[in-house]
Amino acid sequence: MKIEKKKELMEQINKVIVLLENEYIKKNKPMQELIIRRYKNAKNVLESTPLESLKRELFKIDGGVRAYLEASSDYMNPLLGEMNKAEKLLDKFFS
Repeated sequence: MKIEKKKELMEQINKVIVLLENEYIKKNKPMQELIIRRYKNAKNVLESTPLESLKRELFKIDGGVRAYLEASSDYMNPLLGEMNKAEKLLDKFFS
């Protein structure tokens, strides 16, 4: 069960990274770069840490939606829904 949740979380993180990188190419805002780094770090943690050693605090993607909105005010961007979904999957993974 935990392996399935890990796979689902990894897929969502990858999806968000692609969307964020596409946004960064268009808008090139420093906050986007920071959020991308955090998602890439989360991906690295998920890939390189044994399942039994994963801890919630290793993931730094919480608050990404809020940070994105503070930098861009683009409330209708579908990326926000995907980022929110990633945060919820992370919560589900550790519940």
